Amino acid sequence: MKNIEKHVNHILKEMQSTKEEREEIREELTTHLTSAKQKYIKEGESEKRAEKLAIKDFGDAGMIGGGIQESLYPFQRGLLYMIGAGTILLGIFIHLTATFSFGDPWPGWLAIQMSLGMLVVLTAINISWTGRHYWSVNVIVFLTILWNAFNYMVVPQFYQLQVIIISLFIGILILLCLIFIVRNSYYATTSPSADKNIRTMTTISHIINIIYGLMISGAGLFITWGALVFGGMNAMVFMPLTAVAAWLAFYKYQMNMIGRKPVTAIFTGLLFCALIVGLPLTLLSWI
Repeated sequence: MKNIEKHVNHILKEMQSTKEEREEIREELTTHLTSAKQKYIKEGESEKRAEKLAIKDFGDAGMIGGGIQESLYPFQRGLLYMIGAGTILLGIFIHLTATFSFGDPWPGWLAIQMSLGMLVVLTAINISWTGRHYWSVNVIVFLTILWNAFNYMVVPQFYQLQVIIISLFIGILILLCLIFIVRNSYYATTSPSADKNIRTMTTISHIINIIYGLMISGAGLFITWGALVFGGMNAMVFMPLTAVAAWLAFYKYQMNMIGRKPVTAIFTGLLFCALIVGLPLTLLSWI
């Protein structure tokens, strides 16, 4: 039985399923392998030999686990690889352009770009562990969106053809990130057996939730950029980014809310947006 348990564990290592989902799959796989083992024992094989034959017939753990992963969460790992590789390629392209066209290699910027790209790739490689912490994965991809959106501020100083190519590439990259976040949120918070209307409402709620986050983050980045341009570097310049950090923290609660009450979550997100915008303005009016 130990070998069967090990084989099942190796299969589960290839999957990003939730705890409940994993236990259900573990039980199904163990039952299937045990049944195959008993069949060989009835045919006259020893218990050890029957166990080996059952595992051999069942197939390679990596292939089985990968297949189940794709059936439960289609294209999840592939999307992460595309986002990570795209972020790295964008960094290399902009770095080379800045170096050879302007003689300014931007090593600090390149380090951040490459680190984000590698982090996304490592997340894809370790999807069996990282995928269970779906909020963390979404935050990583969301930060990738924000950083690549920030690159739009860098691009205009390049030549016209370079601006068009890089801007198009960034747009595609951001779109892939958004698709991943919505899909990952949906798979993590919606039961496949749920009513069709509930699943549709859940998807809509996740999309609206991300739009709220993009609005808050976009405003925070824009104000920070303006403050840097006109006010110079100081600690107060980065205060608008606290709104982004607040939304990312709230986002974990919001995802859980969407899984239970998708309609209520839409209004909860709207209320949070109003607070995050209205509170600073109210405080400033009192000063």
